[in-house]
Amino acid sequence: MPAKKISVPLIRNWPVTLLSAGLFPILIALGLWQLQRAGEKAVLSAELNARLSAQPVEPAMMRGFERYTPIKLTGFFAEDYFLLDNRTRAGRIGYEVLQVFVTPEAHWLINRGWVPAPNRRTLLPKIPVSQGIRTINGFLYPVAESTPTKHLPETLPERRIQSLDTRFTRALGVNNEKWSLRLSADSNAALVTDWLWINSGPERHRAYALQWFTMAVVLAILWAFTATRFSALSKYENK
Repeated sequence: MPAKKISVPLIRNWPVTLLSAGLFPILIALGLWQLQRAGEKAVLSAELNARLSAQPVEPAMMRGFERYTPIKLTGFFAEDYFLLDNRTRAGRIGYEVLQVFVTPEAHWLINRGWVPAPNRRTLLPKIPVSQGIRTINGFLYPVAESTPTKHLPETLPERRIQSLDTRFTRALGVNNEKWSLRLSADSNAALVTDWLWINSGPERHRAYALQWFTMAVVLAILWAFTATRFSALSKYENK
């Protein structure tokens, strides 16, 4: 007589199944999001490389401002400077030096680069003085929008500042409050530059995407072995 087939329920652990069903699309969505971020970073990297390799131009020749655009200015540095706190180079804490540069057409906020912090917090670093008329080269970099405040007066802070935003640039009276100029390494009056233009490249996001997709595959395998009867059915059918 032929063997009678036995009906065996496929799912044997519904709590694990429901949990896996909720986690699986989340892991896939995170992987797709990281791939999207990788694409955005690839476009940004190409844009960055193209602009950083271009020849600097004078602002009067530009139709509009775009980040990373190399420009050159002729003028002189104002006497006052400010120290942007908690900036690191090679693991060492220091400051980025901010100073206004005066040209016949406008006042610009210049980031001259990085200097190490003294061993004592109460001390401030000595900044090399840059006097006289000079031509400087640098790259346009956006200034963060300031958070809304309750009509606080826009007065200049102490020499040491914690963040660079449009409230600070408005207090300085620069003409282009939403933009600063990061000096190029070979520019006159530049300090230590080594600018970090992009926090992470597309390769890192692709690696994150692979991790999320791998976790999704592992989750599916664990679900199949812990919450279903695939293994039991395969053994029964082989008999």
